[in-house]
Amino acid sequence: MAAVTTITRPADATFIVTGEPRWEAAVPGWTDLPGARIPLNLGAGQSSYGAVFVATFSSEALASGPSGGVVAASVFFGGTAAAPASANHRYVTTRGNPEWSSHTFIRTIRFDPSFDARDVTAQVKFLGSDGISAGIQNWVLKVERFNL
Repeated sequence: MAAVTTITRPADATFIVTGEPRWEAAVPGWTDLPGARIPLNLGAGQSSYGAVFVATFSSEALASGPSGGVVAASVFFGGTAAAPASANHRYVTTRGNPEWSSHTFIRTIRFDPSFDARDVTAQVKFLGSDGISAGIQNWVLKVERFNL
């Protein structure tokens, strides 16, 4: 069953980081995209005790390797994959000669209010199937924080 979250006000804060340099690497396990990171903290001494975060990531991407290979992508907050997370969220696939193409996704995560200090840093990560390399360039990561 789909979960519905209603937000009736603008974000309390919006964070944006961009990168232009081309990055290409084998991604046999979840691999950080260098620079695609936004430091975020919650709890005592921070600007919020809890929050809903909505992340949007967009880039030019390619996948190279055996035909039929896939590269998954997600945003992790404090090491936890944001939703929707599944074993089948393809970002880019290999088909014939690799070509750059534009791709975008949105992820969300909720952290209930707590006095405990928490590092919930946002980080874009990629995961490829066997023998697959990912290429990323001209990217932007935007994170909106809605305080709870």
